[in-house]
Amino acid sequence: MNLAHDQDITERQWSVLEMQLNAASARLITRTKAATDSLLPQAADTMARRKLNAALGQIELDMSRAYTFFDTYMDVLTQRRSGALGSMLAGCDVLAHQAMRREHPTLTAIEAPLVFCDRGFGAAIVRESVTFPDGTPNPMPLIQIPYSRLREKCNLTSVLHEAGHQSLTRLQLVAALPHALRAALNRAGAPRAVCDLYALWAFEIGPDFWGFCLCGVAQAAAMRELFAMPPMHALRLSVADPHPPPYLRVLLAFDWCRRAWGRGRWDAWEREWELLYPLAGPGTNSRTLLRDARRFVPAVGDALFNHRFRELEGRALVDLFDLTAISPAEVRRVAEKAANGVLNLRGLTPCAQLAVFAELRHMRAMSVERLDDLMTAWLRRLGERRPQQKTSRQLAGR
Repeated sequence: MNLAHDQDITERQWSVLEMQLNAASARLITRTKAATDSLLPQAADTMARRKLNAALGQIELDMSRAYTFFDTYMDVLTQRRSGALGSMLAGCDVLAHQAMRREHPTLTAIEAPLVFCDRGFGAAIVRESVTFPDGTPNPMPLIQIPYSRLREKCNLTSVLHEAGHQSLTRLQLVAALPHALRAALNRAGAPRAVCDLYALWAFEIGPDFWGFCLCGVAQAAAMRELFAMPPMHALRLSVADPHPPPYLRVLLAFDWCRRAWGRGRWDAWEREWELLYPLAGPGTNSRTLLRDARRFVPAVGDALFNHRFRELEGRALVDLFDLTAISPAEVRRVAEKAANGVLNLRGLTPCAQLAVFAELRHMRAMSVERLDDLMTAWLRRLGERRPQQKTSRQLAGR
């Protein structure tokens, strides 16, 4: 790859990546040697020749699947060769890593993720240990974001959502969350269909809540912007899709803000949101179900804030975070100083720093261009915090 020092990935990331490449290579070489050692000496025999031909053909097919792993990381790392893009992605790596790590044994040793860009509207993650087509486990989390996120940097909250997928899986809460939501909804008297839907949607609601706990109002503001879709998309309800309708995802975030900090700007946002997407009047069965689901948004919030999980030794999910550090008052205090020319982010986590920039945007304290310049410099400084990298590593040819 011949990546420059400020573009390169960390020593640890090279180590786990090359370990998987070497393991895949060794498996293929071992199989090839076994086939040739046993069958080449019998090359005069027609049956042996047929077996050797079949074995080598299968190895060729398996090698093409192994290259999916190689090609994926080649595509991801090639982006780092762009000076501007590579340095910002390095900062996104740090943001994502901090979003994944909590004071919990299973999260303190999580592999550092790589963030990369791709076309499309939404973000996505290939979690650590998910297998590639040849069975090779992914050695580190890969987070994909649209290129547009680096032009709308306050919406990098998408990275925190994807980090939540990885962390919740590590914490073994992916299976526990649906049960917690179902129990809370049952206590609140929700219809069975609503309980079933929220249990399905827990797969995405959990990471949304993870992002909220990391950057607070900034996450709600970003969701309000990203999910402002035409009604046919915002109100679409599917009994098979783990993504809740965008209409509900945004209302959930507003409820979390209210639950954490009482009344605030999110109350006006909520009124505007419901004005833009009215549910009143006659409708289909899905519209009726959506209205029912809307009524039980507070019950979902209650579960997320208060349910105590066995997997967390009896703690609530919110106990893994410091909501005080990202309270609207604290974030506003730092942002107001920045608006007056003193940007001091010392002592704040990268996720809390993202919240400060989102507040500056909300305050309209500076031009869009000036804010973008500040956030670009911020991402580059974050990237410089990574552990010492090797330089001029050669991935090609392995």
